[in-house]
Amino acid sequence: MVASSKKGTGLLKWGTGLAVLGGLSVILSGYGYQWGWWHFSTGFSIIPWGTGTAILGSIIGTIGFFRIQGRSRDQTVSGLVAMVIGLGVLLNFGYWYLEVQKGYPPIHDITTDTVNPPEFNAIVPLREDAPNPHEYIFENGPAEAQKEFYPELETLNVSMDYDRAYDHALATARKMPWQIVGENRQEGRIEAYDKLPWFGFIDDVVIRVDTTEMGSKIDMRSKSRIGRGDLGVNAKRIRSYFNTYNK
Repeated sequence: MVASSKKGTGLLKWGTGLAVLGGLSVILSGYGYQWGWWHFSTGFSIIPWGTGTAILGSIIGTIGFFRIQGRSRDQTVSGLVAMVIGLGVLLNFGYWYLEVQKGYPPIHDITTDTVNPPEFNAIVPLREDAPNPHEYIFENGPAEAQKEFYPELETLNVSMDYDRAYDHALATARKMPWQIVGENRQEGRIEAYDKLPWFGFIDDVVIRVDTTEMGSKIDMRSKSRIGRGDLGVNAKRIRSYFNTYNK
């Protein structure tokens, strides 16, 4: 029994170490890109290796944990750390794997008006070095794929007059986790950007308010600065904004 506990202690030590190493590498895969350590593609390639290392370490640590008789407090904490890290990276990997399986179209520029999409103005200087241009691509662009995959995204019509609609649109934008870049009541335009956690990718947003016979209408556009596809992030941002607007 003593030998079993001794071997379990060794497994717990090595397993927890591997789990921590793997978990840190997964976290740093994104933040390392943000800090300029490597290209985002390198960060993506680190994730499966880090996830595998963390899960392997968690399994080894868990086996060691249950082989120890009369565990100390430190050993209990170490075992729980290995298990939690393994579960955490597995859930993270599983979430993104399932997102990829949803078959999102390879587009990154989403708007509620594909015929006359809101245009960026104040945001443009911030996109000078962005691989994706700020202009909306009409010919062979994202419109058809968007209509097929996100048919529910359309102009929001409200029964408010222009000033009330604009004020509410601006107040709603300020509630979102965005950085407001420009406000232009006369042109009915609000611009902002959203920096995503982990990899720190930046997506830009423009909201346009205009009048209608029945009141006002709000259109929105959300576009990634980098990447061919967005795994549905821009569409989710538009839905979230409109849901908040309607509350």
